[in-house]
Amino acid sequence: MQKPDKSGLNIRAWVRDRIIFLAVVIFVAGAGAYIGAEGLFDHESIWLHPVKEFALLISLIGVVSLGYELFLREMTFREYKDALQEIVNPDAVRLGIKGFYKNRSELGQASTFEQLFKKVNREIFIGGSSLLSISTASRELLKEKVRAGVTVRLLLMNPDSPVVELITKQGGGKATFLNEIKTSLLLLQKIYHEIEGEGGLLAAGKLIVHTYDIIPSHSFISLDPGDRGGMIIADIGPYLGRSTPRPSMVVINKKEGMYEYWQEMNALMWEASQPVDFKEASPRARPTETLVFNSGKDTEYYDTNTESWRNASICQMDKGWKGIKGSQWVWVRATLTLHEAKTGSQNKFRLRFQLPAGKRQPVVRADLLLRSDDTCHITVNDVGLKQEYGGADYPDPFVVDIGKFVKEGDNTVFFELLSFAKPDAESPGDNRTGLIYRLHIEYPL
Repeated sequence: MQKPDKSGLNIRAWVRDRIIFLAVVIFVAGAGAYIGAEGLFDHESIWLHPVKEFALLISLIGVVSLGYELFLREMTFREYKDALQEIVNPDAVRLGIKGFYKNRSELGQASTFEQLFKKVNREIFIGGSSLLSISTASRELLKEKVRAGVTVRLLLMNPDSPVVELITKQGGGKATFLNEIKTSLLLLQKIYHEIEGEGGLLAAGKLIVHTYDIIPSHSFISLDPGDRGGMIIADIGPYLGRSTPRPSMVVINKKEGMYEYWQEMNALMWEASQPVDFKEASPRARPTETLVFNSGKDTEYYDTNTESWRNASICQMDKGWKGIKGSQWVWVRATLTLHEAKTGSQNKFRLRFQLPAGKRQPVVRADLLLRSDDTCHITVNDVGLKQEYGGADYPDPFVVDIGKFVKEGDNTVFFELLSFAKPDAESPGDNRTGLIYRLHIEYPL
């Protein structure tokens, strides 16, 4: 009894998944029969015209089926879905709730930032903890909207806030969250100066960044706030730490709905924040000299066998790794062994450079762009940074400001690279490890 049922379900699923293909087959079969009828029957045969008319009918059925599948069914399904939602969940419709998502990842799959920002005419207002995804993946999109006259307001945590320290403790003491905030601020500063350096385009729109010290009540994306077509995407539930996912709610501006509540909450967070003045840190304030160091021939690793420093090797990249312009992925050898892939490894690398005398103060910029796999600890001139760095496959590298640690004369940056064990690795390629960086230093002439 079970076997026929299973077979029937498979047939229905096969037909449903291939309905467009079947429509094309029907059309081709009908058209072929119509064309081939004259070669199959004599011109005076009584069967010629009935067969051609039947073939034409089959062909038209295929065309209609194809058009329905490609155009009408999807549109009809959407209208039916919206109507059904109003019947099943009238409270959600009355409150202006357009959808629920169990976390931001699910929301991102449903709608990208580019899709959300496409119809914005006046203002984009975004608040969150670090906004790293905004400052990296949406960098060009933000500049485009500012050029088009849109005001972009961004609200993120103050890296010096005691709340950041609290969240860091929740994460086991690792300062990854703090580094994400600092990286985001540095990238936003660069976006600001890029826009400013393109002929004062900030007059068209505005990029305004604020930071706040309180525990965030929620993260949000507000598009054209207050307008009739306004939309707010807000997290639901209290902030319980970065590792705790929160569901999101999409709300439209509807009278006596929930839109005004979220709008007021967003406004309160903005009022409690402080502006970030990017003009004070403008790298274009004075002429500068630039030093750039890339991972590659200038990178050394410590050979524990000979207890000496040796030149690092350009290593094979993993397919998911991303690069840094002008730099190369390095390790102690071009490839690692299967044993190292299974047990993990720990190696120390270093970059040595000189800063000309009298140029320590003030250093305009000393940014270290970094990616590693798996984890990297950094020490600059015997000062260890508390953060852990990685992000081999991140959209943008970590940006670490080491300006306060550099000195006149000889400087050394140490990178302690850790590769986690993967006991089930079947080949060295299953657990590659490597380091890539670029150090950009600017100081006044």
